[in-house]
Parts: sequence; C-alpha cells; structure tokens
Amino acid sequence: MTQQFITVIADHKGSTAPRVSGDEYFVDCFVKMTVYHDADVINASDVGLSRITAATITGTTAGVSDGSMAVGAYIQVPTANVATGLYTSTSSIKIALYDNDGACGLLSDATNMDDMTFRLRIYGII
Repeated sequence: MTQQFITVIADHKGSTAPRVSGDEYFVDCFVKMTVYHDADVINASDVGLSRITAATITGTTAGVSDGSMAVGAYIQVPTANVATGLYTSTSSIKIALYDNDGACGLLSDATNMDDMTFRLRIYGII
C-alpha cells in the first residue's frame, strides 16, 4: 500500500481553503509519498472538495535513490463516459508512475523511489 501525506498549500493570505475560479474551486497541494506501490490515490475530501473535475501536476521532486531508473509520472483520472464526456467517478484521482524506457509500463513496486513529492492543482466543487 502506498503511504502518502497530503498538505494543502496556503495562499498569499494564509488560507488553506479551496479558492474559487469561475464556477469551480481549486486547491494547490503537495503529496509526499514515503512508499510507492501501484498508484497513489487522492480523494476529493483530502483537499476539501466534494468532487474533482480536473487535476494537473505542477511540480515534482522524484527521489530516485540509485539513479538507475528513468521514471515519469502522470495523473490517472477515472474513465470518461463516451456519450457525455463526464468522468465515471469524480471522488478521486491517482498519481501513477511509469518506466520511461520506451515501453512506458506502469511501475507496480518502485521500492527505490521513496520520498517523492508532487505539487498538484486540483479543480472541483466544494
């Protein structure tokens, strides 16, 4: 099981509450993974939202301990309904790591990848 610590980043006024952007809210946060297995799930409630509509990685510090593996990261969102374009689930997203060796296989047990930190911007509804 992946172990993670999610910290919501305070804005310039010191607030850690979601902030409005048009009709949606957004939260800047960082996720520190101490152990990685499969993919790291982030729930909407972890960042003060009831529903997630979009997310992006805005920064990362990957802790490759031995330097032998080239690794990439992406946010894995739930599948979309073909007819409506809406996500089938909006309660969570995942940070997934893949081997950037050309085959791009998802890493299932990246034991040498401890203490990675990702900065995210997550959009959604309160």
